[in-house]
Amino acid sequence: MPKVKKINKKKSSNVVPLKRDLVQSENAENLLTIEEQERERTNKFARKLCDEIDQYVTECKMDTDMTYYHFLFHLKQRTIHRVSYNLFKFADKSSTDEVTENMAKYLNENSPELKLDASNNTIQ
Repeated sequence: MPKVKKINKKKSSNVVPLKRDLVQSENAENLLTIEEQERERTNKFARKLCDEIDQYVTECKMDTDMTYYHFLFHLKQRTIHRVSYNLFKFADKSSTDEVTENMAKYLNENSPELKLDASNNTIQ
């Protein structure tokens, strides 16, 4: 009879330890820096477009508010056709709230006599 070799088998578990030899992924940092770079590039491009729009508005013979209205209308029209409705609503509400908050802070700092109501960002 042949000799049987004893094999020392360890039972393996399918449970993965959560914190043992934790390795941070480099991709997370790279993605974040790429996102930050793209955000900066997009903001730079948007500011350049806004400067061109401002120049156009000053040269236009139409009322300033209506001229800006047309730009906002077309930008929102394009956005709602290119992204989901939920994303559009979020972006629209978020940007409106942020712009209103920024204007409220600006007016509170530079024109305190207007007595801005901080609870709803309206001028009293």
